[in-house]
Formats: sequence, C-alpha cells, structure tokens
Amino acid sequence: MENIIKLLLGFAFIILVGQLGYQVYAQANSPTYLKLTNDLSEVEAGNSKIRETNDLLKVKIEALRTDPRAIERKVRDELGMARPDEVIIMLKRPEERQVEFEPRPVDDAT
Repeated sequence: MENIIKLLLGFAFIILVGQLGYQVYAQANSPTYLKLTNDLSEVEAGNSKIRETNDLLKVKIEALRTDPRAIERKVRDELGMARPDEVIIMLKRPEERQVEFEPRPVDDAT
C-alpha cells in the first residue's frame, strides 16, 4: 500500500511539473506576451533617448550656473542684449511672396 501511495505521488508530481512547464512555455509564446515584450523594448529605447537628453540638459544647466560665457551667449541670443560699445545689426529674411499667375488666352491662329 505504501508503494502505491509513493507511485501516485510520483505521478502527481510529474503531472504537476509537466503542467507547470507547459504553462510557462505557452505564456512565452502567447501573442500578448510577445506584444508586451516588444512594447517593453520600445519603452526602454525611449527611456534611453530621454536619459541622453536629460544628461545634455544637465550639462547646459550647469554651464548656465557657472560659466559666464554661456550666460552671455544666452542673453545675447534670447534677449538681444549687447555691450555699450557694440552695434547690433538684425537682418530679417524677406517674406516669401506668393506669385499668382494668370492664364493667358491661347491663340489658335498660329
């Protein structure tokens, strides 16, 4: 009787391990799992780009806090400020003109 119980427990264990393996394999190949894996890759790539942008912005912020040349460049570019002995010449781009063509009548006599 004891051998039969051990045999039944062994079969139950084998069936349980087999079912667990099947569930893991089935989930790994399911469309939802594959889509989520793809989405995760896209999000991680986006995070990497954002990290690079943040690092660049941190460098710019630090330069604006400590580098007088960076501060001067920013003030000149954005506020149009100049030193007292400088003259600023601002050139505007010519506005794009819209040229309208009127159709000419075609002479059939030629």
